[in-house]
Amino acid sequence: MERTLSDDVRLVIDTLGFVIRAHAGDEVFAAVEAVRLAAKEARESDDAGARDHARDRLASLVGGMDAPTALEVARAFTLYFQLVNLAEDAQRTRELRRREVDAGPASVRDSIHGVLNALADKGASRDDVLAALRSVRLTFVFTAHPTEARRQTTERLLSDVARVLRRRDRQTLTPLEVAATDRRLRAAIEALFQHAAVRLEPPEVLDEVRAGLWYLRHVLLDAVPRFQRRLHNAFEARFGPIDVLDLPMTVRFGSWMGGDRDGNPFVTADVTAQTLALHRELVLKRYQQDVVALIDPLAAADHRLRSGAALDQAWQRLAAAVPDVAKEATQRNPHEPLRRVVSGIAARLDRARRGTAGAYADPSELLDDLMAIRQTLQAAHATALPDDELTTLIGRVRCFGFHLVSLDVREDSRVHRMVIGKLLDDDSYPQKSVEARVAALETLALPGPDAPAPAPEVARLLALFAMLRHGTYIISMTESIADVLEVHRLAELFGIADHIDIVPLLETPDDLAQAGPLLEALFSHPGYAAHLEQRQRTQELLVGYSDSMKQGGMLASRVAVAEAQRAAAVVCRRHGIRLRVFHGRGGSVSRGGGPTHRAILALPREAFDGETRITEQGEMRAANFANPDLAVRYLEQAVGAAVWVCWRARKAPTPPDRAREAATLQALAVSSRQAYRRLIEDPRLVPYYLAATPFEHIAGLNIGSRPSRRAGGVDGIGSLRAIPWVFGWSQSRHVLTGWFGVGSALTAALARPDGERWLRELYRSSRFVQDLIDNVEMAMAKTDLPIAARYADLCQDPDVRTLFDVIAEEFERTRVAVLTVTCREELLAEDPVLSRSIRLRNPYVDPLSYLQVEAMRRLRSSTGAADAEAQTAWALVARVTVQGIAAGIRHTG
Repeated sequence: MERTLSDDVRLVIDTLGFVIRAHAGDEVFAAVEAVRLAAKEARESDDAGARDHARDRLASLVGGMDAPTALEVARAFTLYFQLVNLAEDAQRTRELRRREVDAGPASVRDSIHGVLNALADKGASRDDVLAALRSVRLTFVFTAHPTEARRQTTERLLSDVARVLRRRDRQTLTPLEVAATDRRLRAAIEALFQHAAVRLEPPEVLDEVRAGLWYLRHVLLDAVPRFQRRLHNAFEARFGPIDVLDLPMTVRFGSWMGGDRDGNPFVTADVTAQTLALHRELVLKRYQQDVVALIDPLAAADHRLRSGAALDQAWQRLAAAVPDVAKEATQRNPHEPLRRVVSGIAARLDRARRGTAGAYADPSELLDDLMAIRQTLQAAHATALPDDELTTLIGRVRCFGFHLVSLDVREDSRVHRMVIGKLLDDDSYPQKSVEARVAALETLALPGPDAPAPAPEVARLLALFAMLRHGTYIISMTESIADVLEVHRLAELFGIADHIDIVPLLETPDDLAQAGPLLEALFSHPGYAAHLEQRQRTQELLVGYSDSMKQGGMLASRVAVAEAQRAAAVVCRRHGIRLRVFHGRGGSVSRGGGPTHRAILALPREAFDGETRITEQGEMRAANFANPDLAVRYLEQAVGAAVWVCWRARKAPTPPDRAREAATLQALAVSSRQAYRRLIEDPRLVPYYLAATPFEHIAGLNIGSRPSRRAGGVDGIGSLRAIPWVFGWSQSRHVLTGWFGVGSALTAALARPDGERWLRELYRSSRFVQDLIDNVEMAMAKTDLPIAARYADLCQDPDVRTLFDVIAEEFERTRVAVLTVTCREELLAEDPVLSRSIRLRNPYVDPLSYLQVEAMRRLRSSTGAADAEAQTAWALVARVTVQGIAAGIRHTG
């Protein structure tokens, strides 16, 4: 009988209950049950008086706990959600498999089979679809942004639980095997319960690098070939036979971990070099394992094969590169030519990993040798053998090369400005006009061998440029052409200008508005125009959602980012430059998050031709790439959306007239920004934020190596990074960064003549508007104002506390307006799965929120040395509840 979500939830929760009793005692278990039942009654009772009584009882239960009991209860609920999330992930996979079994892969919504079938039904030919596929190149970039609240130890232990669930789901087990899996599950949950879930010290940069590599080693190196096979099966099912290697590799991967210097003094040139070495070591080691696994399958006798020029040439190359290995292989396997070649390949890979003579210089040499084997097998009429693990390895090498992922470097424009001022011996340089800075760059030179040792901050940047060879260089806080030309000039001086892509990052509303003029000025600069000629006349532009949201609100940010892309596309088209947009999306909808495939469908057609880069931050990386099944699903949805957009653009190359839509969105952006700015400029906001959110405890989680405030920051939100800004509002259940200001804007637009009819039509016809409103709706569904009110009660100043009323009024205004535009009666009416998940989770998130509020109250009321021990204990409770709430709402920053 097929397992269900209820089966898995019951299994993990029963096991958790056993562990709590065994390790924390019956009293703790009773406390957990008491708060759970009170929270459940507070949510489910139909009587308002009963609900209030249950809330009071819940608050009383939590308020009566000492710190050790509160900590155990917080850990229990945190672990509950981490385990339930695994059960839900298992159910997602189970449901996808069930649909495929029952009705075929094309029946699965947004699957690559479904997309290709839909294209064929729309009249797309084989060549049309191949052309669209060849246009698609999606790069998913793992960032160093610390939005995953869990330790990597926790991640690894949870993966043990996930493996147990998958085994029980996929196999028919004997009673003894069931007992063994139960024991393994209990051991994993015991380890989770006993380990220190909160870091005592911040991770080092290389810890973050290794954390990201976990997903590549354990998930993506297998998921990408699986996805490629599904793409191949989908294409053949509708358009006929094709060699799997004739299909393009539509996905790539990148990383900022180990290269993101912006605000992180611990990312040095040496750390970046070590990161590159770790990437290379991991991927080459995997290729070695793959090649060794081919030795027995490729033991064909020479009389079974036809001699061919490709294999002969491969052997000659190998014999020249590793003559000692070739001699030994000839003696050992005189009549097994493929095996001899495989031995030589393994040896050259090993030398590439160790950096010794005879190594492969680049992936193309390895691919030549692997293709020679494949062609030889095909010429011998083998069918499955050349198309099995050998082809899988070829696909893996095509995707990951010898670098595994492309490593981007990112630095703040203000650092370049300061360093160049030092090199020019002109302390006034950073304050000079753009024109003066550009002119001064002509005289810039590197320090000579006899020059005094440069200042540490200068040496740090020069060391980076000295070790760079190629790749992408991102300039944070790009404001003008001078910010870009400074990096270009430094690259020229180090001889790498023709080998790197220089990418401006536009983050603030003002900078996004200057996208067109910035690129116009760059393309008109002779030196930079010559640089683009060496970079295939392609300009990459990184648009940031976070800082624009923090300054102007979610709606204004989304509109500004879209308009920046359109303006950039106009300039690029005029100059004959290809535009590649890099989307710096976060996990929350307020920072550009939301379902990736829907975001791709909503991209401005003028600015997307199939190639883009997308950041994968923190908890979204964990959600999208937790296991190979979920990773394949995510890649299918994203690539399918991109293929659809590319085909649609070819079918109708001229975008529709969107003048009225653009005017409406601009008006909405202005109106929503005004409402949002009224909030953040309210003098009550900073004290409210500091009192009514657990920001100080988020900073204490030690989840990233980068400080939570920008260098030189002061009190208030100005220097606060966007991630903890969003994180704090999410934890306190306000989630206002995802919706505040939208209600004011929509309400004003709805009040205009014909406003209601037009907004409803726009919602139905515009992918962008639909994605925007749906994401607002999602954020509102995760908002819980009765819980947020308990955080607001932590404000000691009654006047500051009244800001909650402003927030609540805008929430109701937004709720009414969104439902009016979408023609729905309640939030998430069109997404019953998510609605039900939120409804079922709330009674279990609430105890964590009550515990967090209580911990914050205790910490603020305790004083003196006698309270130091209690403060330490309650601070730990607060940090654990941050993890638990993040797991419960599946959302951080």
